[in-house]
Amino acid sequence: MTTASALHLKWVDLNRLRKILVVIFLSGGGMLLELLRIRYLVPLRYRLLSLVKRRIKDQPLLTMQEGLLSLSPAALRQLFEKLGPTFIKLGQVLSLRADLVGEEISAELSKLQSGVPSYPYEDIRRVFLEETGKYPEYLFQSFDPEPVAAASLAQVHRARLKDGTLVAVKVQRPGIRKTIEQDVHILYYLAGLMERFISEVRVYQPRKVVQEFSDWTFRELDFTSEGKNADRFRYIFRENPNIYIPKIYWEQTTPRILTMDFSTGCKIDDREKMRAMGVDPKRLAQIGVDALFRQFFISGFFHADPHPGNFFAMPDGRLCLHDFGMVGYLNPSNCRELLSCLVSFVNKDIEGYTRHLLHLAETGDQSNISGFEKDVSNILSEFFFSQSQTSAAWAFFRVINRGGRNGIQFPVDLALFGKALVTTEAIGKTLYPEFDFNRELEPFVRKTLLARLNPIAALKTIETDFLDFVGAVRNIPEQVQAVLSKVAKGEIGVKLDPGDLLEIKKEFDRQNDLRILGIVLTAVFFSTFGLLYREGKTTLLGIPLSALGIALFIFLFGWFLYLLRKGPKR
Repeated sequence: MTTASALHLKWVDLNRLRKILVVIFLSGGGMLLELLRIRYLVPLRYRLLSLVKRRIKDQPLLTMQEGLLSLSPAALRQLFEKLGPTFIKLGQVLSLRADLVGEEISAELSKLQSGVPSYPYEDIRRVFLEETGKYPEYLFQSFDPEPVAAASLAQVHRARLKDGTLVAVKVQRPGIRKTIEQDVHILYYLAGLMERFISEVRVYQPRKVVQEFSDWTFRELDFTSEGKNADRFRYIFRENPNIYIPKIYWEQTTPRILTMDFSTGCKIDDREKMRAMGVDPKRLAQIGVDALFRQFFISGFFHADPHPGNFFAMPDGRLCLHDFGMVGYLNPSNCRELLSCLVSFVNKDIEGYTRHLLHLAETGDQSNISGFEKDVSNILSEFFFSQSQTSAAWAFFRVINRGGRNGIQFPVDLALFGKALVTTEAIGKTLYPEFDFNRELEPFVRKTLLARLNPIAALKTIETDFLDFVGAVRNIPEQVQAVLSKVAKGEIGVKLDPGDLLEIKKEFDRQNDLRILGIVLTAVFFSTFGLLYREGKTTLLGIPLSALGIALFIFLFGWFLYLLRKGPKR
């Protein structure tokens, strides 16, 4: 959405906007509406009532303290609960973004519960008819009309497939997409006003935050996306007998209906039930932490909201993960930088920690890098050298949260990673009070680091990079020809003298040498692999041909890099 459209509403949204503004006004947010220049949209009777009778509020939404605006975390949470499903979901998303809202508000919004009264079974039947053309009683052997859980976006029913398999069926709330679409449009409008009239929040880019929220929420409303995420997690943990990911039944799944195995057990924070089942909480904590570390640093694909409600302890001692609507991604480069950060943390290297962290950051002209470096140094010094040392999780979480106030932005997935680390530690301590995050983290970091330095893994990386090199070199003549073609057509204006033409000829010769050498190098590379299978059988003057091939490859590769780095002659 453009800036212009963000500051204007459709007529159909006006009635809903006025209802939202009334709730904000009655929650003590009149000052906010004044700042946004939209207090006049609150119906007159409410404004007059506030003049003759001050409403008693224990915690007004917004107050002025020492010349600065102060937002009440508890009042904000209560406001989101009053405003309904879209705002409850917004609050839950913001609870994961302490880098934007601060640690206190993040902690308060984490208490948001999306539980709402269930909707009638007739609505369920209507959704099934719209999605599949059939009612649930025709698709399943049995379907329980009473839900086992209800939330703001969907509710879950117990059912049995035709073959008797017990499944959980998640059905989207009727009309919820239309409601969220309208509310998101209103949020864009309000975010645009914030950027226009409240200078203090511009650095946090409210409209960008709404865009991210919109992307996440509509992705979550597509249950096939959640099903694919579940399948990916099943693949990641396919060789781990301690982790259980419910199977998705695609024949009974649509964008608004998700059918999966019914998982039995108890929530991971219910230690009493866990002990009654004979499950060891300490062992389960270690399983969960190891699983999340694997997601973060090996697969780069992780559960972005690992709160206790999304983890089940099963009677057989396995850990069940579910609800994969929100996931995070860490590309290989980010994984390496994060791993380097944690190695620096283990070694108490503040400078190295800060350097690798800034490699992940988005900075600009307004970024206060020196201020951020001082904040990082202060935080880590407190953790490293005080008597009560805090964990690497909290260190990273607090450091990331200092970015916003210094005009330094970190990728959304990095903020989700920080929140997930802290939540992981909290789950570990819930299960096992003596749980030590740093002690659990250190061997995993060392093991992952050694795995990345493994020669076989390094060879695979070189193999991939080398083929990229060859592909790039082979494309150079075509790219140069395309540029010269544009020059000939007058699309690019250039001025050349004879000396320039001579330099171009030399560069063509160099590029041609590179291309031929790259092809020869590729041939030698794969021929050497073939000779390795005949190690000791084929020799020349008593020297294995595979050894000669490796030596030739190293020589040619060095020559190739020399020509590549040499560049055109001057």
